[in-house]
Amino acid sequence: MRYHFGQGAADFLVTPRDGLWGVAPGAVVTLWSAADGGVQYTDLLDAGGTPITEIAADGQGMLPSFQGPDGVTIMWASAGGASRVWLKARDADGGQAASGSVRDWLNVKDYGAQGDNVTDDTASIQAALDDCLMGGVVYLPAGGYRTSAPLTIPPAVTLMSTHANLMTVPNLTDPFCYIKPLPTFEGDAVIVLLDEINGGYSTISAEHRLHNIMIEGGDLTAPGVDGIRAAGNIQNVALRDVTIRRVTGAGVHTEANAGRFPYSWRLTRVMVDNVGWHGFAVEVMTDITMIDCQAIGCGASGFEIVNAANSHMIGCRAEWNVNHGIHITGDWATGTGSGGMLVGDCSTDRNGQNGILVDATGNPVLQFENIETRRDGRNNGLGGGNYAGFACNGATVPVIVGLLTCYPGVDDDGTQESSPQFGARFTGCTYVSVDAGFLHADEAGWSDGGGNAVLRRGLNIAERIGTTDTFVDQLAPPTDVAGNLNVGGYAALASGQSAGQWNIWAAQAKALNLGGAGGGIAIAEGANARMGVSTLAGGTVTVANTSVTANTRVATFRQAAGGTLGHLSVTKNPGVGFTITSSSATDTSTIGWVLFEVA
Repeated sequence: MRYHFGQGAADFLVTPRDGLWGVAPGAVVTLWSAADGGVQYTDLLDAGGTPITEIAADGQGMLPSFQGPDGVTIMWASAGGASRVWLKARDADGGQAASGSVRDWLNVKDYGAQGDNVTDDTASIQAALDDCLMGGVVYLPAGGYRTSAPLTIPPAVTLMSTHANLMTVPNLTDPFCYIKPLPTFEGDAVIVLLDEINGGYSTISAEHRLHNIMIEGGDLTAPGVDGIRAAGNIQNVALRDVTIRRVTGAGVHTEANAGRFPYSWRLTRVMVDNVGWHGFAVEVMTDITMIDCQAIGCGASGFEIVNAANSHMIGCRAEWNVNHGIHITGDWATGTGSGGMLVGDCSTDRNGQNGILVDATGNPVLQFENIETRRDGRNNGLGGGNYAGFACNGATVPVIVGLLTCYPGVDDDGTQESSPQFGARFTGCTYVSVDAGFLHADEAGWSDGGGNAVLRRGLNIAERIGTTDTFVDQLAPPTDVAGNLNVGGYAALASGQSAGQWNIWAAQAKALNLGGAGGGIAIAEGANARMGVSTLAGGTVTVANTSVTANTRVATFRQAAGGTLGHLSVTKNPGVGFTITSSSATDTSTIGWVLFEVA
């Protein structure tokens, strides 16, 4: 039986790379048995049944209807270029032309992949990816697909499997489904996304998708092999329900190529588990969104974010990583094209260093809302190390924190030292504001490491120190506000305490108004005080007071009369004191005095 080919848009809008393979009007097309090499099919019939050996495209570059050799339903078309295009008879599979010609759902097993956890399936999977129509899906049925080299996903192609296990579950009997590099694997990453420069694409590299994909790197021996790597201008990539385990490099790694960076990715439910480097290594990724992503047990930081302007990180977790749970770093720039990041509803637990560390530079605002930190600063089980649940160190970006909590602890088996040392610690930053929180840590809930230009501590922050079962509460500690605090209306200060200088800048006669009847001013007396009493002897007395300056105004008044009264005068000795003298040598009055300074 001969099957019919041609006379359909799918016969020329098909390509190994970018969906734009086509032929010139009248071009000669030959048919082959394989994508490369193989045998040429010459036993063909045209629409009228006349034998032919090749096909000529029509005036629009489309292939006219023709019949292939007896029993052949699949052929590869060549127009003399470097690549061939896969064609399927439009009346194969019960005459369903759409599924026969438009290759928008390709099963890798149709390309020879075994999925038996033994066979090297690299070439078969890559052939399906190269052959997939833009917007199409390459499907991996359940199985173990071994690879020896990176798989490259072309633009606008989806690689999809049945499921991705998030964690290893004892006695779970669901069929394994993963891509598992062989011990002989050679390459930088298990899956690679190329930009238009390295990929040779005729369009921008964009819209790659990975759904329900699991990468299992337990057999890798070479160091630095990432799970997924992308370099250059690669836009709008979507990762959904992806798990990457035990690769020797990063889980997801994005970086620059020729000064251009990936852009606007969406990561949803991506798990990175026990990889050799950072879980998520993001370098200058504008407009990235990460939702419900987790990095656990990674050899460096869970999330290493080096400038992610105008980005969101929502509901993510960083646990048991060797370095920081979430590290936000790098130069975030100062211009109008730069931007900050929103980190919300995220948590950290038992990371080796800080749960969250911000040491980024630039001017955009980094905003943190509803952050939970727990048992971070593990420090190889030793605790201490000046680590905190939330730390800012040398950050010039403004850091705004809404609700922040910290809870200390030890390893799950009860061993090692309790950590972190601090709940929140801030050192050498330009501007940090923390609104509310409950900070329980080993040594201090709140720690000002010094060198901060502005560090604002909100009114609703409580502290607790010590272990979780034996602790000391500091539920109403001082509220520290560096910089200006503007209060509209009344500021009711029930404590009535101040340990610093007060400045009243109002240029009016009643700048300080004691408005309640019976209100007054009280000044402590004592050595070097600003108010006191001294008794004249022989009409004079010298008062020792080192606070006296050349500009000090000394106001005197007679506290209790004695002897023959006279007129009082004062002579100052700056840094030493002052002398009160009466015009009467027999004046023995007790003299009260108050010292004032010029503002």
